[in-house]
Amino acid sequence: MPQLQHAALPRAEVTDLAVDHIGVVVHDLAAEVAAWRGCGFAVSDPVALMGVDGEGRPVPLGQASAHVVFENSYVELSSPDPGSGNHLEPYLAHGEGVRILVLATADAEAARSSVGAPEVRSASRRVIIDGKAQTARFRWFPLPADLVPATLSAVVEHLTPDLVFHPSLVVHPNGARQLTRILAAGRRDDLLTCDVPPPRTISGLLPPLLALSDGAGILKISAFTVSTATGGEIHCSV
Repeated sequence: MPQLQHAALPRAEVTDLAVDHIGVVVHDLAAEVAAWRGCGFAVSDPVALMGVDGEGRPVPLGQASAHVVFENSYVELSSPDPGSGNHLEPYLAHGEGVRILVLATADAEAARSSVGAPEVRSASRRVIIDGKAQTARFRWFPLPADLVPATLSAVVEHLTPDLVFHPSLVVHPNGARQLTRILAAGRRDDLLTCDVPPPRTISGLLPPLLALSDGAGILKISAFTVSTATGGEIHCSV
């Protein structure tokens, strides 16, 4: 659950790596959503995430997620269905917290080829815009499992970014507007600066990630910072 601190942190320019979103994985999604709403964030109602079978038909992924959307990124609050075999279950076994780090690309297939990933997957979720249910669609692939230990690292291409980042979804009672930094702890504490808005590219993404984890497989995302409409910052420990 988030703990907020309204304070400015020193900015460390570690990399210009584009972060699409981070994900907080928990057992009790309803309680997590309530906690974030209690901190002044607008959070969507949880929805089931869907994949596509071999014949192109939608199939449940065994995972439900809610979303805290900013102008340039978002935080996914997610929980796998116990025993579903969902890809998040092994990461949740390491404990609740930030267990998802997703980078942005404009072309998932080209990005997949550049890093030698085996396949691009399709996924979708329901988004409520002005009271009407619509379908946000994605193409994504996972990065090597040992890149950021205990964290699902992936790359995503938004096929419907106008739905994901719709203006009606990015208005928060606490004034939060943009994700500006992610705090990751390795042998040292580094601040990873997200581009604003993030460019849709993963060029050079692997060296910065390895550098951030000190090249020793030690990295835990422990906090992030968002800017506010009044020019301040909210530091969120998770």
